[in-house]
Amino acid sequence: MTEDEADKLIETIFDELYETKKKPDGSVDTKKIAQMDSEEMERAVADFVRSWRDFRGRDPMRYGDPARWRALEYLALANSRLKDAFCGRDRSPASIRRYHRWRLKLADGRRYRTDA
Repeated sequence: MTEDEADKLIETIFDELYETKKKPDGSVDTKKIAQMDSEEMERAVADFVRSWRDFRGRDPMRYGDPARWRALEYLALANSRLKDAFCGRDRSPASIRRYHRWRLKLADGRRYRTDA
């Protein structure tokens, strides 16, 4: 496999979700379940980071401040949107664990590095 073919395969792996079933006769049935829109993921990340910074910028000692509670609500909505974009239909504990580690990296503003 050439490097260009590998790059193309990686692009399609992260943009599409397939369901594969093996039939009794040995053939494989593949069906596309969902296709992640890269622009949607980009918007979800930007929304989460913006909401996180807005919430962190509020004074934590002002419990009665409606703007602080509104910022918390927006952060919860942005978190849910980002989780849906990241995990899709896979809600396994391993997938959720990877999402939370990635989300903390986004919140801290550090780059995400894989452990290879």
